[in-house]
Amino acid sequence: MRFFTDNFGRQTVMLKPNPPILGWAALGAASFMALEEKNRDRLRVASSACLLIWAVLEVTTGRSGFRRSAGILTLSWLWRKH
Repeated sequence: MRFFTDNFGRQTVMLKPNPPILGWAALGAASFMALEEKNRDRLRVASSACLLIWAVLEVTTGRSGFRRSAGILTLSWLWRKH
């Protein structure tokens, strides 16, 4: 199915995580472990910023329709969340 593959026919659903996604996961996990509220809030903001960067990269350079759609959905979720 073309929606899940790139121009060369390779699947693009499960790819190696890129740095913004790794940052989002690490900072999100750290925010759950933060003891002070101000640190928790800062880590959540940094985590959301990483997710925003990932989503913009997927919309602009995503290798398939699925990846670009995931970026658009994430951007809309972030916009509604804040």
